[in-house]
Amino acid sequence: MIQSDLIVRATEDAGEVEISGTVDALLAWADALNRDDAEITTGRGADPSPYARHLAGVRVRTTPHGQVEISFDEEAQALTFTGSRESMEVLGQNVRGLCQEGVPGEHLHIEYFPDHFYLAESRIALVVARVD
Repeated sequence: MIQSDLIVRATEDAGEVEISGTVDALLAWADALNRDDAEITTGRGADPSPYARHLAGVRVRTTPHGQVEISFDEEAQALTFTGSRESMEVLGQNVRGLCQEGVPGEHLHIEYFPDHFYLAESRIALVVARVD
């Protein structure tokens, strides 16, 4: 289990989820995407606005094949990323790009569209936000 300063907030139906954090926290998550399995316990801010709630964690599950599927585990209140090491690496590179080339306050939208090359179809629209 990895303790992190990431903040994960979601709409009531978890249709949109934001993962925000410092460069260090986002880079640690990007590194976790390259592990076979990882459990990240996230921090909680005082107020989840404009979202409805905070989530308790992020899970990474590597499979032999497949695009990254983003899902929500209601019982664990966790966001789960499942997919092949190759697909996870592409997601991690996008997060690293935000950290290396982005500026504080910048964010990245990660959403499925037909024929997406590394994301599987999901109802979740993900926003990754850099806070420092």
